[in-house]
Amino acid sequence: MRAPDVPLGLKSLDGAERARAVPLLEACFTGIYRWHAKRTLRAIDRVRGAERSGELIGLSMLERLVPEVGYVYYLAVAPEHRREGVGARLLDDALAWFDVEGAEVAYGAVGEDNGPSLRLFRSRGFREVERKELGYREGGLGAWGLRSRMRLVGGELLLGRRLRPAGPASAPGAAAPGGGLTPR
Repeated sequence: MRAPDVPLGLKSLDGAERARAVPLLEACFTGIYRWHAKRTLRAIDRVRGAERSGELIGLSMLERLVPEVGYVYYLAVAPEHRREGVGARLLDDALAWFDVEGAEVAYGAVGEDNGPSLRLFRSRGFREVERKELGYREGGLGAWGLRSRMRLVGGELLLGRRLRPAGPASAPGAAAPGGGLTPR
């Protein structure tokens, strides 16, 4: 457990600095998830690292799928640093970036058996996205046309959160009241 007075810093991981994240991914994922996380690390536009005392203890991999849509590909926290708020800080950082960039909705995929990650995303207003619901442009959170770019695998739930009202009237920084979702 960390000392409470050691601050957590967040920073972008660019270029060669991303190699520091490989051991973290190896500690956090197995099987196809590990392979895909390493592949995504090399190709993704935005990687954010969480550091404490110079040690990389968490990361997020983020992408803008289209201008209106942000996607959290991965959140990873070193096993020995879980339950310290690292994942929450990374997810809050991701949502703030998507909001500043003008995204209307944010998505993330979580293994249906990953209770801690499901609780984290739900605590930030995410909910499961049903295949049948309206698309994000129609006021729902449906992402049918984007699912192939999200590279979901079996056993994952697609979660979504509306950041601002759908449509051209939305502007960066104008999140829906309470960051809430539109009703079904």
